[in-house]
Amino acid sequence: MPKSLRAALVPAALLLLSCHREPARPRNVLFILVDTLRADRLGIYGYGRRTSPNLDAFARRAVRFDNARSQASCTFPSANSILTSRWPAAFLGQPDQAVGIPPGIPSLAEILQSHGYRTVAVSASAVVRNTPSPYNPSAGFGRGFEVFDETCEWRSAACVNRKAMPHLQEGERPLFLYLHYLDPHAPYQPPKTWRRRFAVGQPADRWVRKGDPNPLGRWIYAHKKNPGLTPANLQFLKDLYDEEIAFFDAQFAVLIDKLRAAGLLEDSILVFTSDHGEELLEHGHVNHCRVLFDSSIRVPLFLRIPGVKARTVAPPVQSLDLVPTILDYLGIDAKPYRLEGRSLRPLLVGQGAGDVQFGLQGTYRSVADGRFKLIQDLDSGAVSLFDLAADPGETADVLIRQRRAYFRLRGALTAWLARTEGNGTAEESVRKARETDGRLRSLGYIE
Repeated sequence: MPKSLRAALVPAALLLLSCHREPARPRNVLFILVDTLRADRLGIYGYGRRTSPNLDAFARRAVRFDNARSQASCTFPSANSILTSRWPAAFLGQPDQAVGIPPGIPSLAEILQSHGYRTVAVSASAVVRNTPSPYNPSAGFGRGFEVFDETCEWRSAACVNRKAMPHLQEGERPLFLYLHYLDPHAPYQPPKTWRRRFAVGQPADRWVRKGDPNPLGRWIYAHKKNPGLTPANLQFLKDLYDEEIAFFDAQFAVLIDKLRAAGLLEDSILVFTSDHGEELLEHGHVNHCRVLFDSSIRVPLFLRIPGVKARTVAPPVQSLDLVPTILDYLGIDAKPYRLEGRSLRPLLVGQGAGDVQFGLQGTYRSVADGRFKLIQDLDSGAVSLFDLAADPGETADVLIRQRRAYFRLRGALTAWLARTEGNGTAEESVRKARETDGRLRSLGYIE
């Protein structure tokens, strides 16, 4: 080859290599968790109401998971599991019925702090706290955070945004920012300044106007008097739940604008998810912390990672997988931390397959494979099987007709129980579940 031609080709080759170079490793981690947010109430997941235009727009520019489930339908132990990549059984039966993250289990904040990160949390939750509260007398979520702001307890997304703003500046150290929003947790009551679009009018019953489902809970679970449930009252509660989502959606847009202005969007992993959903009487239940239907455990999940193209991921994934995925993209070796989830990196680039999803709440255990879901009550032994493709509302038990799916999932669930709840008997698991429910009841978290 003539020297002149070789000289001309070298710059072109270097340019081609630079175009295919691996993107720079993300610097920061922005973790947004919205308490009690059902996936099926967002437009991006098919909801007919315009509750989430800003979230929908963000999701279209990110990796969106259509089949994500949390490992429990209650903030404890779901948030514990999300932040540690440990199965929820690890957090049951703690001394003095504590509900925090035990000292022997490293959290994402502790891991990142040990790798030089500036770690900040702003939490509106009465459960995910650094100091005790009536709903979490033992605290236990603050380890690894240099700043844990909990002054927005029970307050709206506007408060969380306001408290987060001072921390949105680039520093010498990378940032891990954890924001725990409480909208749309009950009572479903957006700020008075919010202009409502769905919940209009003034129902006669005060508990309905206030968006408080607890009178229904006392009727269903404590056998108190029916507070006056009517189809119109139930619909108004659902409307208020949607209003809270719409309010958060507007505040999410404010947050994204601030993150962009601070230069944090371009070099950060941004995670958006929920710890669980909410029952709105679809299966005879209200609130959460009760069951493992998808209304309680199917959650939204979006990931925005520098260099990763927007796409939709259909295979099933779990909240347990978030910490391994974050560490993978940051180049941090996860092996020392004995994580129980898996990195979703292959799925983010269109490779690999989904995995079965497991859940735990009270005496219930569940396993799903993307098509079918099996739910077992360890106390009564009752088992139900649902075809999620044909019946996403989980209204028809297909156990008799789908025996092959039943045996496959039952085997997977049995193996998971042995692996995560040890060699104890079902009676031992039921005992721990009853202790946990008793603790939540004594704290006023469930009826």
